[in-house]
Amino acid sequence: MNKRKINKPMNKKIVPLFIFFCILGGELADAQTNVDSLLNAAILKARHGKYDEALQEASRALKADSTRADIYVFVANVYSWSHKNDSALIFMEKAKEMNYLNDDFYSSYLNILLRSNDYQALVKAAEEAEKNGYSDTKDLLVKQLIAYGETGAYEKGIKLAEQEKYKHYLANDTIDQLYTALLLNKRTNLVALSYSLDMFDNANPHHLVSMGYSKKIATGNTLAADIYYAHRFSKNDFMIELTDYWTIYKKNYLQIGFGYATNAHLFPRYRMGIEYFFTPADKWETSLGVRYMNYPNAANQDVFIFTGSVGKYVGNHWISVRPFYVLQNDLQSLSVVIKYRLYGKNPMNYWGIEAGVGNSPDDILTTSQSSFNELLSYHIKVEKNFKLNRISDFNIRIGYMYEQINQNSTKQYRNRYMVEAGYKYRF
Repeated sequence: MNKRKINKPMNKKIVPLFIFFCILGGELADAQTNVDSLLNAAILKARHGKYDEALQEASRALKADSTRADIYVFVANVYSWSHKNDSALIFMEKAKEMNYLNDDFYSSYLNILLRSNDYQALVKAAEEAEKNGYSDTKDLLVKQLIAYGETGAYEKGIKLAEQEKYKHYLANDTIDQLYTALLLNKRTNLVALSYSLDMFDNANPHHLVSMGYSKKIATGNTLAADIYYAHRFSKNDFMIELTDYWTIYKKNYLQIGFGYATNAHLFPRYRMGIEYFFTPADKWETSLGVRYMNYPNAANQDVFIFTGSVGKYVGNHWISVRPFYVLQNDLQSLSVVIKYRLYGKNPMNYWGIEAGVGNSPDDILTTSQSSFNELLSYHIKVEKNFKLNRISDFNIRIGYMYEQINQNSTKQYRNRYMVEAGYKYRF
């Protein structure tokens, strides 16, 4: 029986090679471990809001391994969280070039486009994500509904949400709100009815009824018409008012109004104004405006008002302040109104509180007998707005005013109790 001879020189070559590859594999594993450690450190710093330090750690990780597309996506997210979305999109493109088209990529990409307010790009990215099998269907639907709403493609968004495969998501509050907003924006007509009752300790009540209709006549342009009827001091009066809301840029718009009273017994003969509303920063609302009113039966016939507002959203809270500076001949007065709202899950559902000092002729409730009551007053109102269905809502307000009046040539105070109700329907 022949015995196989062992080739000793070959063995001597194989053993060193085996040792070399073991060492090389260990070094590669150590290098990969080091990259992961750097990335984990960067993630931890980002969670604590230390974005600059997180970017430094991530940059070191990329220098160690420039093939890690997941690190590019992480860097993009950090830039976006620090409000540098242009830089974020550059790193997303690098990850895309590496064909890193998975859930991690599309989740981040859609969020970054949303933060950058690039809704046209968000529409395209959502379509691409769906085509490439992005598995988070709920997130994809949310982003698509937002994008369609912001780009004015209301019909597309409505049809998307009503697809059989998405209908069960309408039970989700966020998606329900987005779907409702699309329905409301698509319906270009609105009818509003309201009634106000003011009661006093020793005087007959005051009644005010209004009916309004508004229509979106073009993109960014809404025209409204309102009719007011008042019964006070055993007198009746009507006023017709037209208002145009003209969008200048995105959420910045101009409001122009003109009103005319038939006999000017209770309302000013003419009421006109212009006000510009704009958003200086995210979650902020501001405005500047001027009004003019003419009371033909008053001693001071011409009244000018300079006004403006500052509002701020904080989560589901909203607060605003509006002053009125009134000029009429040699008389001047200042009034201030503060409003606060607490919104529910649906923006049609909210509680509100209003408090104010002083009177303004801009408020038709404070108009007296064909003149403006410039005396001092204090008031507070509480309101509740209810969503009746997706296209209509109901509002009720209860208030109290402690106001100064002229009676028998002397200034006295009286109590005013206010109840107001309103209804809106869109079609």
